[in-house]
Amino acid sequence: MQTYIVIGTYQFIGFYVTQYFLNQGEDVIGIDWADKESNPDVLEEKELEIGRSANYLSFPLNKLKLLDITHQDTVFICCYDIYNGKMEKTDIVLSEIVSFIEKCKRNGLSETPNFVLFMPVEKAESMFQSIISSIEGVNSAKTIYLPTVYGPWQSEGMSYEAGINKQGLSDIEAAIANEYRGDALFITDFVNNLEGILASSSDRIIQLSSNIEDHWNKCAKYVFDEGLASTFSQSTPKINKGTIVEVQCNTDPQEGVTLQKKHNKRLNLLKKWRKE
Repeated sequence: MQTYIVIGTYQFIGFYVTQYFLNQGEDVIGIDWADKESNPDVLEEKELEIGRSANYLSFPLNKLKLLDITHQDTVFICCYDIYNGKMEKTDIVLSEIVSFIEKCKRNGLSETPNFVLFMPVEKAESMFQSIISSIEGVNSAKTIYLPTVYGPWQSEGMSYEAGINKQGLSDIEAAIANEYRGDALFITDFVNNLEGILASSSDRIIQLSSNIEDHWNKCAKYVFDEGLASTFSQSTPKINKGTIVEVQCNTDPQEGVTLQKKHNKRLNLLKKWRKE
């Protein structure tokens, strides 16, 4: 029985990947860089959700390179969450991850675990070049490029989350400008298809796409007011990073945005109650 290691387990993508494999009865080791003092309510909610599983073990990031795993295990590295999350000391996080990869490689390339990188489809290669370079030559490594992924627990720095939380116009515009608007996926549609994607494709570089046309803009209409949505509704060039794998979506844009709004409302009420 293999173990899944999720680097970024209390973030957005990482949290859902962790939750998915725990629900399948698998063993998961969660690694994270979250600052408990900056957002304790969010971290506590996520810890309550996944930490109660007997199959879950939390491991600190600064001890990552001490972790001994086998070639049968799979390591998910959530670069997408690093890129979209509001975090400091990114260089330290990247350095710890690279040190861990290099340690695994010292056991021999045939003995390395299965590395899976989750990458944003746009603007990220230079930021993560150290990790990309480290997994070169590792036959079992895959890189999955993701479009905008949305749903409950979406990162605060992303545009839908900023719009739903009614942040200032400048913050929303900055988030939109920094985001790939050519496509989108609801988080559980992505995660529920993940095992099948990894099993069916032998390619090292994969880009996921939605089977819903104009997915990002359709979501935007339910998030932003009409004027702002129309400003950014112009056609966005598609980016192709590798083998395109289409995800069959079970959640339509309106339903997905509604679920994200309901989650935010519940979380905001919880924060308010705790302060009182």
